Amino acid sequence: MRLSTRSLCAPLFAALFAAAIGCHGPMREHHMAEHHGFTSDTSTIQVVTTELGGKNVFIPSTIVVTSGHPVKLSIFNTTDVPHGFAIPALNIAQVLPPKAEQEIELPALEGHQILQIKCHLHEKHRTATLVVLPAKPAH
Repeated sequence: MRLSTRSLCAPLFAALFAAAIGCHGPMREHHMAEHHGFTSDTSTIQVVTTELGGKNVFIPSTIVVTSGHPVKLSIFNTTDVPHGFAIPALNIAQVLPPKAEQEIELPALEGHQILQIKCHLHEKHRTATLVVLPAKPAH
């Protein structure tokens, strides 16, 4: 049996989506009482904008961060032309020079969010997703 990327990614995205919005089905109260948030030891996330199969894409197409602390995105534009990197919900919009790497600092965000990432210079480019999971509370 041959599995497509779409069939493999759908369950992962559904799980991330459920975790981000705090949806745990019929046993929500039980699960919420047990769940204490997520941890992350990542302060900088590597992102690439490139062309694949004639389409401009962000890799990874889903970026997952935890809430409560700033995170840097180090974005490398592998193409020969400038591209945009925008997260409209955060009022972030940067132009990425060709064949160059640029850092964008994300502020400390609240958990339970799924935000769109897009190229604001070329509307037909593929979008990406920023998932903000709730952080584990400090003890």
